[in-house]
Parts: sequence; C-alpha cells; structure tokens
Amino acid sequence: MVTRKPIDANVISRIRIDGERIHGALEDVVIRLDIIVPPNRCAQLATGVHVCNADGLELDSRIDDADPQTGQVRGWVLVPVLQCGEHAELTLVSGPIRKQLLEQDLVQLHGGAFHVEGWIHIDEARLEGVQVVAASWDFASRPTEFSTYDAGGTDGQPTQGFFGAIFDGRYVYFAPQCNNEGRHGHALRYDTHQAFGEAEAWQAYDAGITEGLRTTGFYGAVFDGRFVYYIPRFDGESHHSRVLRLDTAGEFADAESWSAFDAGRPISCQGAAFDGRYVYFAPGMHQQDGPSGCVLRFDSRAPFHHSSSWIWYDVAATDGLDCRCFDGALFDGRHVYFVPLNGGPVVRYDPNLAFDESRAWEAFDTSALDRFAACVGAVFDGRRIYFVPYAHDAVVCYDTESDFRDEKSWTIFTPGMVDGLACRGYDGAVFDGRWVSFIPFWDGESTSDGFHARLLRCDTTGDFTSPESWQAADGSQLAPPNPGGFNGGAFDGRFIYMAPWRQNDPAGEICAHGQVLRLDTAAAGSSFQLRWVDCGHNGGLGGSVPGPSFLVNCVEGPVSAQAHIPITRGWHHVAGVYCPEEGAQLWVDGECVARQPARGEAVLPSHALTVGQLAGGSGALRGEVAQLHLRPGWLAMAQARTVAENLRDPHGFACVID
Repeated sequence: MVTRKPIDANVISRIRIDGERIHGALEDVVIRLDIIVPPNRCAQLATGVHVCNADGLELDSRIDDADPQTGQVRGWVLVPVLQCGEHAELTLVSGPIRKQLLEQDLVQLHGGAFHVEGWIHIDEARLEGVQVVAASWDFASRPTEFSTYDAGGTDGQPTQGFFGAIFDGRYVYFAPQCNNEGRHGHALRYDTHQAFGEAEAWQAYDAGITEGLRTTGFYGAVFDGRFVYYIPRFDGESHHSRVLRLDTAGEFADAESWSAFDAGRPISCQGAAFDGRYVYFAPGMHQQDGPSGCVLRFDSRAPFHHSSSWIWYDVAATDGLDCRCFDGALFDGRHVYFVPLNGGPVVRYDPNLAFDESRAWEAFDTSALDRFAACVGAVFDGRRIYFVPYAHDAVVCYDTESDFRDEKSWTIFTPGMVDGLACRGYDGAVFDGRWVSFIPFWDGESTSDGFHARLLRCDTTGDFTSPESWQAADGSQLAPPNPGGFNGGAFDGRFIYMAPWRQNDPAGEICAHGQVLRLDTAAAGSSFQLRWVDCGHNGGLGGSVPGPSFLVNCVEGPVSAQAHIPITRGWHHVAGVYCPEEGAQLWVDGECVARQPARGEAVLPSHALTVGQLAGGSGALRGEVAQLHLRPGWLAMAQARTVAENLRDPHGFACVID
C-alpha cells in the first residue's frame, strides 16, 4: 500500500496521530485529516499537496481542500499500520498526488462473512424516508411473486380480522380487531426468520383482558424500539382509548409481557405516528359526539401507567376548518400528518412546538382539490406523501418541499384500469425504497363482492401522473385461495405482509379471514442494503423510527438489523457486518447498535453496487458518502472505534506538530 522509493519533496508540516485514540493493532486504516498548517507555509499549498509517512514514502491520499489563504487542509489518507498507545507520524508534502486514494474500495465477495462500511457526512438529520449508504439490490420488475398463508387458527385461537401491522426488525405483529365472533384481542406474530408457510413461524396470544381492562378491537400499531403499542378503536360496545402494550424483550405469550392503560375517553383512535419519542394517536369517533378531533399523545420516555405521560389536544377547529375523524397518521421526519377518513382537511403538527399550542397546528383545505375523497393511511418516499384512496380511485400526492397550504403542492391522479385490472379501494401502503404499493381492500361498491386483492403500485422514480409509472397484479389469482380484503400491513425490507381482514359474503355480512398475503419486492440476486435511515411509517396505520439499518438477503430469507437510535448531522461511520454463523451486526460511530441471528449464507452481490442511493436513483442520502469499503471478513471492533474517534474529533486525532 506504499511506494518503495522515498520522495524528494518539500515537507510543509509534520502530523501526529494520537496513539491514545487508537483502539488496537490495525492495518490499512482510512483517516480523515482536518488541519491548519503554520501561516508561513500556507503558500506551499498552492502547488498541491500529498501525504507521506515519517520515512518520506507517499501514502494513498485524497485532498478535498487545500487553501493557501487560510492554511486549511482537509482530506483522507490510508495509513498502513496503527498501534494502540503508539503515536504515528505523517508528513504533509508539497507537490501533486501520485497515489490517489479512491473513494471506493470494493473487494469481490466469494461467500462467508463480509462487511460494508461508509464514512458519511449528513447534511440534514431527517429521521424518516429511505436514505441509502450503499446497496447491491434491485427491485422486481413486476409485482407477481405473491404467496399466502392461512394464520386464521394459530395456536387454536380465532386469529382472523386484523387492522394494520408493524415490523420490529425480526417479527411482524398484527393488530387484532374483529373476527367472526366479534371484536377480539388475539394478537398474532410472525417470525420472519422462519419459513412463511410453516405453522411454527406463527404465534398467537389472547390479550383480550389485560391488567383488568377489556383490551379488544385495535387499529394499527407503533414500535418504539422495545415496546409495541396497539392503537385502541372499538371493543364491540364502545369506542375506547385503552392502549395495549407488548414488551418485546419478554416472551410473546407470557402475560407478564403485556400491559394496558386507559387514557380515559370514549374516543376511538385510528392509526398512529411516532417521532422517536412521542406516539400520536389519530382521532376517529367519539361514542356520543360522533367524529372527533381529539389527538392523544404519549411520551414513550415517561412511565406508561402515569396519567401525566398522556395528553389530549383538540384540533377540530384548526385554521377555522372542520378537522375531525382521521384514519392513519405519518411522521415525515419533520411534521406529523393526520389522514382524513371523511375526505376533509389534512392536518399536520410541528413537533418543534408545544403540543397544546395552536400555532403548532395547521390544516390544508382539501376542498380546493378536485376529487379528493376518503383516505386510509399514507406513506412517505423521502419527499412526497401518498394518501391512500379508500373505496375510490383518486390517489393524492403532496410534495413536502413545497408550501403545505398551496394547492399547487398537491397532485391527484386516477390510475383507473392498470394492467387490465380495475384499481380502486385501498387500505394503507408500503414503500420499498422505489415503489409505493397500495394494499387492496374494498372497491366501495358492494360488501358481497367488492373486497379484492388487486395490488396497485407506483414507481416513485417516474412521473406520478404518467400511466407508465403504474403497475397492478391480482394476489387472489396469483396466490389462491387468498380472498383479499386487507387492512394495512408491514414491510421487512424485502416482503410486504398484508393484514387479513374481510372477505366477500353473499349476504354482505362481516366475514373475517386469516389469509396473510405476502409479496416479494426484490429482484433475484439482491444482496444487501446499508441504510442511514430506514422507512418506519410503512404500512399505513402505524410506525416506528428505525434510523440506521442493515438489510442482508440470505438464501433462506432477509435479515434486518435496525438501530432505533436518533441521528445527527455531521460526520459518521456506519457499517454492516454479516457472518453465516454469527449473524448480522450494525455499527454506528464505533458502537454495535443492533444485531440479529444468522440465516445461513448471504446472497452474493450480482447487481451493480449503488452508493448514496438505490438502483434507479431512489433512496438518496441527505449528504455524501466520502469513503466506502466492501470487504470479506468480520469488522474488528478496534477498527470501528478508531475510525469513530477520528471522525468525532479529527483535529485532536491527527494534529500538526510543526
């Protein structure tokens, strides 16, 4: 990695790497330089600079900035050897670089363990959407790879009729609502590390009575990194606000893992959003007063059973509009949006302001838009929010980088007949990094034959209003005997899971079912994605804030390590590690923040590596990838911690000594 002949050049400055910040015996370490040379040597920067070791041998380097006016030098150097406790000396030398450090160091993989790591600079700490550091991944060209599993009798329980689902990095949790016996509390869980069609992968628990409270009839779920919160709706007799909570650190079927709290009002909640700290419950109906605008908020860092952790605020008269009855909420990393079930105003909240302060809330009058109607759920692609059409066919899209109250920021498109299928009536949506897939429910015509499985999807890299951007497929035809009629769903990074709710009945009566429909969104040969931000509000009726994540596509199925930590602007080191025996690890700034068990060999990359985005240009990072490594083998903890020390304080890590 170094030349064998000394270079005859003028030394500008000597640089010392602090040995106390080196965490082990390391080889070939990329170091960021951010130094200022003495004033009397600034002029020497004008002819170009490079970096040598103490013996004058040139090292691989890349200089991003060398200012002869200020003496500021910023760049990167590959240091062949570093040893814990021993200072290392470099020299900054005038003259052009002859050994250019490449931005990407990619080694072909042949199986076994591997790691991918990125040195990234983040311009905006946006906690939602999809932001990719690097990926070897592509998307299925058509939405045809469906499969179905009847989970309707899991563990001998009547597990049919669910409203929404949430993914925690391994398990998919389905929110219990109504089976053929009435409103229920039979929670359902699927282990994504097991085969979809195996009964052992599915587990049920009857949470219908929890801590003495009647806990039945829920609508969506939120995951905060440890707890799953089931959103209360209707128990069969009354709308309610009894929140059910599962501690995922405990056993799913253990009563000790479950708790409940009554927020005290006969108001249904229909979906929720999560901003990393607070859960926002979307108001539906008041038992006596009808449509409600009372938003419930819970502080996930406060005690669950304390009434002070919960607060209500009525948004019904926001901006002088009638803002009541919502179905779904969404956090886009900046605002919390509430989705109108009745086709009324869209309301949003600014979490940077006090929850009970009127100026924190604003509403957009959707009557200014032609054909805006009832919506159930929404999904965010990193810039635009897609509102899901309930029992009709007009899809609404809002550009979050434009004025919220300006009708020109909003676009409506009616796909109509797509691939020979009539596409109308959806409940929730999933964003896979490129495509927004609308989850099929009911066409709005008849309860005897209107429930369907005609999935509709939009290519976010194309023109929203162009028919060429839209595709459709019928899951009932491609994965019989699935009857369709889903309410929301979840996404594990590769597969979409649609929550089973209601099927057609000749008499038009409620007939719940348990047939979970799954769609494979990945193209063959997809290998991995290292994401700085993962999409958490995915499915339409709930959400999480996964933050950084590492998705590995194994021969047996996907493995996803999610951090669930806050992110900040500035320089960061992020790495994903996978070993067929040890599993997946996710490292952020020198700490292992998430891990998952192994699922055997990973699929070797066969798609071109994309940096800072996914194939086709979606999932763009809000920043830059300065350095990227893809290498076989395990990432050493000492390597990760040393690099993190360097990025955290480059001035102290490597400083000018003369």
